[in-house]
Amino acid sequence: MATLVFRLKYVPDEEADAIRQLLMDHDVAFYETNAGRWQISMAGLWVKDKAQAQQARALILEDQSERANGMRPISLGQWVLGYFQHARQNPAEAFFTLVAVLLVLGLSIAPFTLWL
Repeated sequence: MATLVFRLKYVPDEEADAIRQLLMDHDVAFYETNAGRWQISMAGLWVKDKAQAQQARALILEDQSERANGMRPISLGQWVLGYFQHARQNPAEAFFTLVAVLLVLGLSIAPFTLWL
């Protein structure tokens, strides 16, 4: 049975390419799935062999720790700008997320405002 070794959702193309190259350099046989048209499937890198899956996870973990050590903290302004860029690229997802947040907020506040 195949094992998911790396999720590709919200991963920059350069990082995904680096992970693919890392697996190819270490002769790890993998295949890739995409999220599909409606973004509901699991986009990721999968390995069929259990031993190679463990090796792939170890390689990816090492690569991710090296990336984390080289990163700078993100400011609130950068985070907000990144969210708006994501919302522009995925308007349906952003819209439904906003609707869900407003619905939960409205249901949470409704009992207090109806009695006033």
